[in-house]
Amino acid sequence: MKKTFVSFFSLLLILNLVIPTAAASESYPDFDTAVIDTFIEEEMRTSRIPGLALGIVKNGEIAYLKSYGHAGNGRTLTPQTPFLIGSLSKSFTAVTTMQLVEEGLLNLDTPVREYLPWFEMAGEYDVSTMTVRHLLVQTSGIPWNAGLTTLAEDSSLTLEEEIRALKDIALAHPPGKEYIYSNTNYNILGLIVEKVSEQGYMAHVENDIFKPLEMQDSYLSKNDGIDGGMSEGHLKWFSFPVATDVQYLDNSLAAGFIISSAEDLSRYLLMHLGEGSYKQSMLLSETGAAELHTPGEVTDGESEYAMGLVVREVDGASLVMHDGATQGFNSGMIFSPEDQWGVVVLTNFAGQLELPAMGVALGIADIMQGNSPETDSRTRKMVYLGLLMLLITLIAFTIRSIILLPKKWAVKIKENRPRGFFPVFGRIVLPAGLELLVPYLIFIFIPAGAGFSIWNLFALFHPDLVYSLLLLAALMLTKALWRIYLLLRIRSN
Repeated sequence: MKKTFVSFFSLLLILNLVIPTAAASESYPDFDTAVIDTFIEEEMRTSRIPGLALGIVKNGEIAYLKSYGHAGNGRTLTPQTPFLIGSLSKSFTAVTTMQLVEEGLLNLDTPVREYLPWFEMAGEYDVSTMTVRHLLVQTSGIPWNAGLTTLAEDSSLTLEEEIRALKDIALAHPPGKEYIYSNTNYNILGLIVEKVSEQGYMAHVENDIFKPLEMQDSYLSKNDGIDGGMSEGHLKWFSFPVATDVQYLDNSLAAGFIISSAEDLSRYLLMHLGEGSYKQSMLLSETGAAELHTPGEVTDGESEYAMGLVVREVDGASLVMHDGATQGFNSGMIFSPEDQWGVVVLTNFAGQLELPAMGVALGIADIMQGNSPETDSRTRKMVYLGLLMLLITLIAFTIRSIILLPKKWAVKIKENRPRGFFPVFGRIVLPAGLELLVPYLIFIFIPAGAGFSIWNLFALFHPDLVYSLLLLAALMLTKALWRIYLLLRIRSN
């Protein structure tokens, strides 16, 4: 029960008019760009997205590039504007890993300990059977929350220190048994690449991915991204997007903190659609590229997760995709190897209840195939607004009841003191117990069940909801203590 309750909250994670600006296109496509523009503008109004960058590729070329809205601080947004791309970074790490496999420096089915001899994890399951492939397809058995602790605690440990700290974390399943999405899998891969590659992780990505793909607006550090004109990230405060100094974790670069632009990622898509090649550069063999797009095998159930990518059947067609979210940014990438098209959408806004990028990307895919786009943006917006209004209403009623407690409840108790179990329980014990239940759940039960600072994590994406919830819990605790104090005063008189 406790695990289910906490998992519900974790799923929220694993839970204004905008005018299109600066447009560019490299060729005239055979799909209706006006319909796409109208769709995006409507989605941006619905979700109040400050800025969005779009790239569409088709039949081996960049078919459409366009930007909408702004990059923050009065700056124009362009298809070359860098964004944090979140978990799209995982596919870059997978490409890098496969490159090392093809160079003979790595083996997919070799145990992790061959590359990190000191690697250890707690629990009953044998970590020595965990392989590089298990990490790539997220079947290592590493629990989901292991990858969230670093984000929640804004960890300043080095990558190796983070991985060494896993010795205190127990595997949830034997390696290869079940699919469990965890950032930690890709952080370990990042460290393996760092150790095995003669260049190290960052230089390898720069030299063997960015350069051959002509990705001139892509970066591997926040400072470089800012110097390159990176967009500001935005969070919603009571429904309005506000620019924020976003979190950036150097120790999680391989899992979620690469910076890139819509134009650069369009070239990256062309490499995937080109079976590992782009123009005259071959980044991977056809076999290696195909393996990246192949879901991993598990002994329990089925998995759609390939290597840094998700493979999903949609209306009978096989689509490859992934999305990403960091504080203030959301990304979505989807492509069809069979039909040779791809879409990338980058937004400078993210909230776990409202992650617009993948919905927009899927809607554009619908338009490209002659269908009407369908998204759940309005539903997500209503869920967010509903929770916000509920919390504000509960806070207002709780403050009012705290003020009225000595004037009404205490007076009635004093005038007509309850006697017997049921009157005492109904008028005194039950109200105080219910008021104490909320702060217990919020301050103790849920954080303990998650195993990390869960409210810190949610506050990265929904500070207004989290701080309102914490305020409500504090007010409920205050009310319960106030009720107990008034009761003691009455009994002493």
